[in-house]
Amino acid sequence: MDLPSSWTFVLFTLCFVALIAGALFGFVIGFRTGGRQERFRQVKEKLKRNKAIICRQQKERYEYARQVKQLEEDLLHSASESEQYKERMSDLEFYQRKLRESERVISSLSAENADLSDMNVLSMLVQLKDDPLHTNLTREEWNGLFHLTDVLFNHILIDLKEKQGITRHEQEICCLVKWNFSRKEQLAVFNNTSEALTKSKNRLKKKLRLDEKADLDQFIRLY
Repeated sequence: MDLPSSWTFVLFTLCFVALIAGALFGFVIGFRTGGRQERFRQVKEKLKRNKAIICRQQKERYEYARQVKQLEEDLLHSASESEQYKERMSDLEFYQRKLRESERVISSLSAENADLSDMNVLSMLVQLKDDPLHTNLTREEWNGLFHLTDVLFNHILIDLKEKQGITRHEQEICCLVKWNFSRKEQLAVFNNTSEALTKSKNRLKKKLRLDEKADLDQFIRLY
């Protein structure tokens, strides 16, 4: 075999090997990408199923709680030794057990769903912190942020809403303060004037029974 033929053979072999390697590499990349897409699809389907189950369980929980409340009221008007009292007590124990089971299911499924949703909320929160002026949160995104804030900060928003009757906007203020948003960042998020934010915070102070000179942000951060 002469020299040109040898080089032609070598080049042909290298090209063939490169073609095979490229095909294998493309196959591996495609397989891994397809695998990730399939896993993501499965996760989304699981989350969707979990949400549907949670919804049904919440409805059942509401009914069980209503039954428990009614039975507890009935027991107050029944003689402790009567057959009616024993029957109501048995029913009460049954519904209390069903209520606990329902709450366990909801808690378990909610924990599974929290992994992905909370990651999305955290990403959104980082974006809001980086560019508060141009990041407009939807009502659903605010709800997600409320939920994560309550999970991480001992249910502060639920507690203040139930005990002090704070409004949704006041929840938003507390939420941003709890995540250490500065006053400037708060103004940017709400696209509001300094005077308007001050008025909102003063109304919130009154609901929380704080002195006018009290530091609202500090109070919320330590709550």
